[in-house]
Amino acid sequence: MLRRFSLPLALVAAALAATAAPPGALASDHLDAPNLSGVGALDINDLYAFQSPTNANNSVLIMTVNPFVGSLSGSTFDTSTTYEFQIDNTGDAVADLTYAATFAAPVAGVQTGTVTLNGSAYAAGATGATIATSGGGQLTFGVFDDPFFFDLAGFNNGLAFTGDDAFAGANVSAIVLEVPSSELGGPNIGVWARTTDGTNQIDRVGRPAINTVLIPSARKQEFNEAAPAGDFAAFGSDVNSAIAGLSNQPNADALTPILLPDVLTFDTSSSAGFLNGRQLADDVIDAELTLLTGSASPIGDGVDANDVAFRSAFPYLAPANPVPEPAAAALLVCAIAGGWGLRKRRRSLHYGARD
Repeated sequence: MLRRFSLPLALVAAALAATAAPPGALASDHLDAPNLSGVGALDINDLYAFQSPTNANNSVLIMTVNPFVGSLSGSTFDTSTTYEFQIDNTGDAVADLTYAATFAAPVAGVQTGTVTLNGSAYAAGATGATIATSGGGQLTFGVFDDPFFFDLAGFNNGLAFTGDDAFAGANVSAIVLEVPSSELGGPNIGVWARTTDGTNQIDRVGRPAINTVLIPSARKQEFNEAAPAGDFAAFGSDVNSAIAGLSNQPNADALTPILLPDVLTFDTSSSAGFLNGRQLADDVIDAELTLLTGSASPIGDGVDANDVAFRSAFPYLAPANPVPEPAAAALLVCAIAGGWGLRKRRRSLHYGARD
């Protein structure tokens, strides 16, 4: 059993700042590395995997990109990028199934997306439409309310949380795929999302905030470009040290092999949420802060739910919000991205017109 104890919140904030995250960067995985600065269409914000609430035989996979659509990012998917759900059903953190989405240039504000499964045609259609898949599932992509909720300002103020959701009213671009769970080869699978340029991996996400909180700033881009199967060997000592700094060595030793490789483990036969996959309503930041600090009582930011209700049926995400003036949270993330930009080396891929 883990030895658990409470830490003063100020010490937690200091430890987070000292061990891993750049100031202000705990925002799930929104803009978590220097190579993602200013290119929101390449940046995976969040990954969700959960049993369909309308059909227990189906599983839902959701990937969001383009943080703060309309103020920090454009609203379209990048035409030179492949967006992938990777599925491991053999327990080795190597993909056995890949659902890969690519997009054509927008015409009158609408993009055509094509999805393949392990390279074979699987589904195609326009943004905003509900599309049938060849496996008997359904697919959609487009702009939706950002399902992530978190008091970012309170985190940056030494964990003096006020319950203000920095992501209230924010939008993202999302790919939503519902498939028969039998297609995934489970029931126990691992899921991660990644973006590639066809040759190079640009970003990847498994569990929320692993890169953001536990990987040192100098290695965040390296982490995004790495394969999950090598995570423990390559990044285990960094993650162990970060967790030990937040709590204690026994907690670090117990959690490191659970959190690495960075794969979202999911039992498709179970309707339970995080750490079993991730449901839209799961308060993952509260859960992770409590786990990482070894706290005997929950640590909460006072934001316990999304600012608008999720849909009860496909595509489950709430509709897009009217695009507001740039919110304080968006401006804060812009400032962080600008700091990254001073230190990064841009690859030629990231130049050119981006919507």
